Amino acid sequence: MVPSFLVPILCQLYIFRRGDSVLHLTILPTGMCFYCCPIDLGQDIQLQLYTRRNPTYPSILNPTDVATLWRSNFNIKHPTVVYIHGYSDSSLGKGPIAVRNAYLRRGPYNVILVNWAKLGVLPWYVTAVRNSRIVGRYLAHVMRWLEAQKAVPLSKIHVIGFSLGAEAAGFMGKALRPRKIGRITGLDPAYPLYMNTGEEGHLSWTDAAFVDVIHTDGGRLGFPQPLGHVDFYPNGGRKQQPGCDLKSIIRMNFRRVINQYITCGHNRAWRYYAESVDNPYGFPASRCPRWRPGIRANCVWKPEAHMGFLANPKHQGKFYLSTNAQIPYGRNSTGHRFGK
Repeated sequence: MVPSFLVPILCQLYIFRRGDSVLHLTILPTGMCFYCCPIDLGQDIQLQLYTRRNPTYPSILNPTDVATLWRSNFNIKHPTVVYIHGYSDSSLGKGPIAVRNAYLRRGPYNVILVNWAKLGVLPWYVTAVRNSRIVGRYLAHVMRWLEAQKAVPLSKIHVIGFSLGAEAAGFMGKALRPRKIGRITGLDPAYPLYMNTGEEGHLSWTDAAFVDVIHTDGGRLGFPQPLGHVDFYPNGGRKQQPGCDLKSIIRMNFRRVINQYITCGHNRAWRYYAESVDNPYGFPASRCPRWRPGIRANCVWKPEAHMGFLANPKHQGKFYLSTNAQIPYGRNSTGHRFGK
C-alpha cells in the first residue's frame, strides 16, 4: 500500500505533449496490486457529456448524483453514443475528439466520452489490462443507471471503444448479462495479453445485440481474428496500412516517429471510423478478400456492406476493403476500382 504522504507525488497523473502525441504516465500504477495507488472509481473514471449545446466543454455525469444528469444538456430524444479511449490516452486525445466532433456535426447526439486515463497510463500496460475489466464493470453500472433514470434504454445505446477501450466495452457487455447493450463497435481491439483468454477474456460477439469490429493492426497491437457479428479488414487488416510505411514518415522528426509509425496502423481504426460518421458511404466492403489487384481469390470484389457508421446487423462475417493513404481515407462505391 502506498504511504499516504507519498500519494500526491507517486500517484499524480503527468501529461506530456510530444508533437501530435499526448502521453499520460504515473510513477506508480493505479490498480489492485500491493504497490499500486488506490482506485477511486468516481474520480478515476469520468463521464463527460457533450451535445450541440456544449460541444467543447463537457458536463460531468455522476451516477451517485441524479441531478448531474438532469442539470446537463442530455436529451432523451437524441441518440446516445459512448466512446472509450485506449491505452496511455485520455478523453482529450485526438481519437475521442475526432469521433465526438464527427457525431456533433452529424446531428443532435448525446456523446459521452469516458475518461479513464489514470487507470491506463504509461508504462503500466499490464495494470491497464487488468483495469479494463474494472472499467467495464463500472460502465455496466453506468448503463443501468442511465436506463433506470429513463434517459435511454440499453437497447438504444451505442458504445465505441478503441484498443483497450474496446476490451473495456466487452467487459461492460459481459457484466450486463443477461441484458444486452444495443451496439458495441470495437476499433482494433487490443491484442497483447488478451490473445489467449477466450471469449470471456476479450471483446466477443456475445457482448452486445450487435458487435462490429474494425481491424487495422492485426497480429501486433490489434486482434487479427474476427470477434464480432461483422468484422471489417481494411487493406487486409494488417499493420502496414496505406500511408503508414516508413517512406511516408521519413520527413517527420524523431519525436513523431512513435506516434506516426509504430502506432500508425493501430490509430487508423479510429480515423476510419470518425470519417465514416461524416461520410457514411465512404467505406464500401466486400466478402471477397481481393481488396487489391494481385490477390488470388476465386471471387469478384463488389460492394456489399459499409464499414463504420453504417455497419448493419444484416451483414455478418468478414468483409474487406481498401482505403486511401491520406485523408479522405474512404472510397465510395462508384470510385472503387478493384474487383473489375
